[in-house]
Amino acid sequence: MKRMLSTGLLTSLLAFGAQAQIYSWTDADGNRMFSDKPHPGAESIQIGPTNTIEPPEKPSAAEPDSAQTDPGNSQSAPYQQISIRSPGNDEAVRSNEGELTLQVRFDPPLSNNHLLRADIDGELSSQGVPGNGDPDISLNLPGMDRGTHQISAVVVDARGQELQRSSPITVHLQRTSLLQPGRQGSGQSSQPPSAQPAPNVPGGNN
Repeated sequence: MKRMLSTGLLTSLLAFGAQAQIYSWTDADGNRMFSDKPHPGAESIQIGPTNTIEPPEKPSAAEPDSAQTDPGNSQSAPYQQISIRSPGNDEAVRSNEGELTLQVRFDPPLSNNHLLRADIDGELSSQGVPGNGDPDISLNLPGMDRGTHQISAVVVDARGQELQRSSPITVHLQRTSLLQPGRQGSGQSSQPPSAQPAPNVPGGNN
């Protein structure tokens, strides 16, 4: 039974993408644990390509800083609060590299057998961060396009199943374009130089 459970967990981890190396081990109670730091007896997990997880239907009304759960399964929600603390809702963020960092707060702290990921415009991010006992977790999201995005913090288990998510926020990502009109590389005027006056020529009559 334990061998089948372990095999299933390792297979399901292929659905995760991560921004750091993830280690896995079995604790004294037989529970599968995860961390981004080495642990005695832990094995390194090779993360494969991410799989897209369809987001569940959102409740019709929710505050931006509250956690969303399935109303019919609210008793199984592991967290009383999941909220994106930064960036703020409807905030404009400038990043020429297209990288956005989410600051997410959990109550209680994110469990080390859960992963934090992000839903960006209906698609689950390839980046993921395991819990480390800290109530505040940072998640970096590189390679984002400029424009307006809807983002939610999502908690998934070792089988890749969504457990809970925050209410979505709206972020306006700004990136400087290198093709802006009117930019002069040398700082000189683009107008051609004015013509020089012709020299005086002595008249033919004395």
